[in-house]
Amino acid sequence: MEQTKKLKTSSEFSLSDESSASSSSSSSSSSIRIEKMVEVKEEPVSCRKVQKADREKIRRDKLNEQFLELGNALDPKRPKSDKASILTDTIQTLKDLMTQVDRLKAEYVTLSQESREV
Repeated sequence: MEQTKKLKTSSEFSLSDESSASSSSSSSSSSIRIEKMVEVKEEPVSCRKVQKADREKIRRDKLNEQFLELGNALDPKRPKSDKASILTDTIQTLKDLMTQVDRLKAEYVTLSQESREV
């Protein structure tokens, strides 16, 4: 989706006439102008916007898939699968698991102390 843009560049060269300088006191000069077309490749702004929109859609789709995967990991038969309820349930599950870990650590400490006494 590249477009080419043609730019005109010009260069000017001056040539002095040495043979006429010997016959007259003033020297005459002539100039030659050379023009050439140069092609410059340029992406249009709208093409960049389309690419950004495509990248953003891919990012949103990936996030939505990850939310669904997280919701299915919590409960595959959940009635609500909106993002807010998935996040709320995930936070609650993590809090419950952290509480359970703390309880199990405390139980382990007590059991290991009891086993040392025996």
